[in-house]
Order: sequence, then C-alpha cells, then structure tokens
Amino acid sequence: MIETIKDSLIIFHAGVSVLLVLSVLFQPSKTDDLGSMFGGSSDSVFGADSSSFLKKLTIWLGIIFFTTSLALGFIYLKYDKKIIIEERVKTLENQQEVSEID
Repeated sequence: MIETIKDSLIIFHAGVSVLLVLSVLFQPSKTDDLGSMFGGSSDSVFGADSSSFLKKLTIWLGIIFFTTSLALGFIYLKYDKKIIIEERVKTLENQQEVSEID
C-alpha cells in the first residue's frame, strides 16, 4: 500500500517540478537582458496579460512542490529507514567479503 502511494507521489512530484520550471521560464522578464541583444523580444509567450496567471501558477506549483517534498521525506523517513540501513549493512558486508579474498 505505501509503495503505491510512494511511487505515485514520486511521479506527481516529478510532474510538478517540470511544470514549475516551465512556469518560471515562461514568465516575462522585468528588463531586456541578453535575449534582446540576439534578436529575442521581451513579449510574453502567452500574451501581454498572462503575467498575473503565471505568477499565481508559479506560487501554487511552488507550494505543491514543497508539500510533496515534505511528504516524500516523511514517507522515506518513516517507512524506508530499515531498508536504507539494511542496504548499507549489505554493502559493508560485500566490501568485507571482497577484502577477505585479497
């Protein structure tokens, strides 16, 4: 049950992170930077009135990203703690087995 929740939350988190990056990149710039030197324009991709929508979208995506980050951290801390320790013990045992052969 928790594995399904964790996997779906990871996929959702990845999708939100991609949308967050895109919403930041599509926002209009405050000043004309290097983009205008090389033929770029300062017009917005979605039109002149989209800055308010993109700002709100970026804020909401940031809140969702932060929340899913905390949820994933809690899930890994609460349910995968033994798994991480067991993996570390296995790697140490494998290193000891290899060192004994030499």
